[in-house]
Amino acid sequence: MSESINHVLPGKENGDTSWFFRQNDFEQREILRQVEFKNKYWPELGNGKFAKQPQHTYPHILPNGNVRKVYYEPIAEKILLYLENKNIALHTEALNLKSSQVACFNFLFPFRLDLPLATRILQPLLLRLGAVTGIEFEYTGPIKATKWLGEPLGGKRGQNRTSIDAAIFWNDDELERHDTLIEWKYTEHNFGVCGAFRNGNNQDKTKCRLLTTTQSSNPAYHCQLTGGKRHRSRRYWEHFDKAGISLQEFSAVQGCPFQGPLYQLMRQFLLGTYLKKSNIVDQFEVVSMDFAGNKSLHQIPKHLQPMIQQDTQNVIDLWNMSLCADNKMGHITVEELMVQVDSVGIIDANWRGYIAERYGV
Repeated sequence: MSESINHVLPGKENGDTSWFFRQNDFEQREILRQVEFKNKYWPELGNGKFAKQPQHTYPHILPNGNVRKVYYEPIAEKILLYLENKNIALHTEALNLKSSQVACFNFLFPFRLDLPLATRILQPLLLRLGAVTGIEFEYTGPIKATKWLGEPLGGKRGQNRTSIDAAIFWNDDELERHDTLIEWKYTEHNFGVCGAFRNGNNQDKTKCRLLTTTQSSNPAYHCQLTGGKRHRSRRYWEHFDKAGISLQEFSAVQGCPFQGPLYQLMRQFLLGTYLKKSNIVDQFEVVSMDFAGNKSLHQIPKHLQPMIQQDTQNVIDLWNMSLCADNKMGHITVEELMVQVDSVGIIDANWRGYIAERYGV
């Protein structure tokens, strides 16, 4: 068992402060914002436990039993009922006030409750949008999509499956059915990594670092995700052509190109491809929605840098290099979203004030 450590903010006594200085500028700013929010509204609450290391406590995490508090109160009950009724896994870090899942609900769940309003707000951001017809969170598609991806049938929405943070369904003026798959980020440093690479032993990680997309006609043979073990029977590689993903674009990369942030983006495009090929939608797009101040999120990791070209600005640009011309990934900042919210007039002044105070936008 590791040592119990109480992490505190700089200037506070009886705890460790070094952790705070290991965060980047954006994350430090948001931690201070969330702690200020917590102390203003729940001054009686102490530090909460870090889910992955319960012996460690932090000032921006709420103690157990306070999950309702992380949501905008007037819609908290509706969000919790939605999670229960849809059998969606609440993220283990929901009590962390920096939770992206919670932020996504706080921003976008009111849109689900008023689709005409969502239409007015999103029309300038989603080209050709005629009318929003539905919004789902932690969306995985039908169970056949899970089988097609080779993901565990024992998983659930938000856990052990490719889950879309927010799926916005809409029709264009010609009544084509669209699905905008939103990847929502708050303070994350990147779009994630492949779990098999992250959790593998040194030998497994070496195999990932040696795998190249041009080393054989079947790079999936060398992939840690296709070994047939539980959670390791993924079928991603066999669907790349269907999704318009060109492995040839990664020929300059040493090691598997999907060991880092492209892993998550790739899975979202594969799920969208299934939805389109199964006639659930006519068109799909994947969009990153994140905060403008989070510069680390879009940085290109070292193993992908050999792909950089003159007009490659960030990891989304790099990912788009591998995609067919008619289906590129988009990017909308949270600030741009809130400009559109404000342009339609006050929706719920209390909610707008909550968002401004809680998230600074």
